[in-house]
Amino acid sequence: MSKNQFIAVRVTPDIVKSLDEVAAHRGISRSTLIRELLAHCHSFYHFLESEKARQQTDRIILDGNLSQWILKNMPESMTPDWVHFLGEVMHHVAEEMVTKERGEGDEQSANR
Repeated sequence: MSKNQFIAVRVTPDIVKSLDEVAAHRGISRSTLIRELLAHCHSFYHFLESEKARQQTDRIILDGNLSQWILKNMPESMTPDWVHFLGEVMHHVAEEMVTKERGEGDEQSANR
């Protein structure tokens, strides 16, 4: 008698496609990939939580393509300090948007 457990889960077609792409890239089966992900779920979840805190977002961006596009297309005169400043500005704008969505924006604007 096997001590292994069976886990069934329903996922969307895009998740299956992503699993298949990663499995093919690694040269393993979908089942093997899922087993590896589950075997490392504790450390991977810890990594995701760390990234969520570092990126200060609920939607973690793990793809570097956007960063590379920005580096290629930003003005040559941009310095890291300016990029940090723009990041802070965008963070502030996002916070203002969240505040307005909650209906708190009018009260806070009147108090400033």
